[in-house]
Amino acid sequence: MDLTPRQRGRNAPQPAVALQPPSLLAFDRDHINALLAQLTAVDAVVGQPTPKTKLNGGLVSIDIPAEWLLDATRVLRDTLGFEMLSCVTGVDMIDHIESLYHLRSLQNVWLLQVRVKLPAENPTVDSLVSLYPAANWLEREQYDLLGIVYSGHPDLRRILLEDEFQGHPLLRSFRSTPLVRRDPATTQVAAVQAISGEQIRGQERIVTKRFGQGNEERIHPGMTTFGSSAIYLTTGQGVEPAPAAAALPLGPTNGPGIPGATTGDEGAAITREAQVERLHDTRGADTRGGKRNKRHS
Repeated sequence: MDLTPRQRGRNAPQPAVALQPPSLLAFDRDHINALLAQLTAVDAVVGQPTPKTKLNGGLVSIDIPAEWLLDATRVLRDTLGFEMLSCVTGVDMIDHIESLYHLRSLQNVWLLQVRVKLPAENPTVDSLVSLYPAANWLEREQYDLLGIVYSGHPDLRRILLEDEFQGHPLLRSFRSTPLVRRDPATTQVAAVQAISGEQIRGQERIVTKRFGQGNEERIHPGMTTFGSSAIYLTTGQGVEPAPAAAALPLGPTNGPGIPGATTGDEGAAITREAQVERLHDTRGADTRGGKRNKRHS
């Protein structure tokens, strides 16, 4: 009797298993042509030839009218051996919506795509839950995201989004935010108009003056207006109203011969300041000359 203990864990010897290379039968040209020949059974059910196309990866696509989907799929399952439904999806083609089904035949190593074209408005097609129970949640997903209605589905409701969600996100017409029409602002104009400044024509320019230079300089349009075109000179906002009889000075006069500061244009204020400076210079010169004469006398 062999009493040698068995080895366990990673170091335990594993039984030899012959590794088989993956089968490439699904990509064989003759194998795909055999599937195309078998699909003539669908033509007999529909009553007319159905378009068939070879796709990449050994996939064959067949177009079936929406009213014949249930009968044609039953033939594919019972006659041709497509016992597995692996995918249900849809595509918004703008002018119509396509409902796509991927069927697999494990015994024959076939992969088939069934395409059904539906109208863009109120797309409706028969449900395949009675033939393939796996279509239950797959069809609910397409109803949730694309709005495809599957007639005969036992529980057709949203599966990813809330029941109160408005719209279907995978439709090209879906907008994540409501479309609001508003008056065009400076940030909502065409690029050419924004560069040329057409959107701000006719608006009040904001300018300022530097005393002593007399040159107007533009400030950013968001700042308050100062200068000869200021709002307060037009509307009187921020300025104490003068009596109706005569315009009174805002402060005491600067003496005889010196004009006082009154409400008016800044250009006039600059002129008054220049006059004041000249009068002060003249009086200073006269005072210095008088003192000089006294010393000489």
